[in-house]
Amino acid sequence: MKVSIDKIRQLRTSKGWPQDQLAQISGLSVRTVQRVESEGVASFNTAMSLAATFEVNVSELQQAPELEVSDKHRRYFGLYIGLVIMSLSLVNQPLHLPNDPYSAYMSFMSYFIAGFSFFIMIPSLILAFKHKQFIALLLAVIGTPLSTFLVIGVLYFVLGLSMPKWELFVLGVGGVYLLIMSVKEFIKSK
Repeated sequence: MKVSIDKIRQLRTSKGWPQDQLAQISGLSVRTVQRVESEGVASFNTAMSLAATFEVNVSELQQAPELEVSDKHRRYFGLYIGLVIMSLSLVNQPLHLPNDPYSAYMSFMSYFIAGFSFFIMIPSLILAFKHKQFIALLLAVIGTPLSTFLVIGVLYFVLGLSMPKWELFVLGVGGVYLLIMSVKEFIKSK
């Protein structure tokens, strides 16, 4: 069972106990206490013993998921996913042939998917504008399509369909760099 190293250490030091005293009071070995505090892993019996010693519930000793960090990352997934979908739908835009219902249908679907991707991006866009993250937003808007094109070019190369031009490859690598910079900007600012 995963336990919070910081929580156990904080509870132990708040009582003014060294590790050997905690081991003696809880009925555990000193090595077990050291392992729990260093690795954050305890058997169910060890966790129950520590919880009883500290007079807390076992769930309080468990390691809380790092929601704050993952939420910070997750906030902008919609932006990146929407940009990738929009890039793919606009790149795959077929030539519109006159009097061809299939061509008109494919054009409509491409624009529909691009519009749908915009709706995926709306919550992330609102959040970015609310927090005044204009630089990160601009980097994402430029970097994501270029990175998408790089991935498409690499897939074409791997499948043996065509050799990408080096200029497009360099643009794609630049897009990846811009994308990394945008992610860092979003993470840096709250």
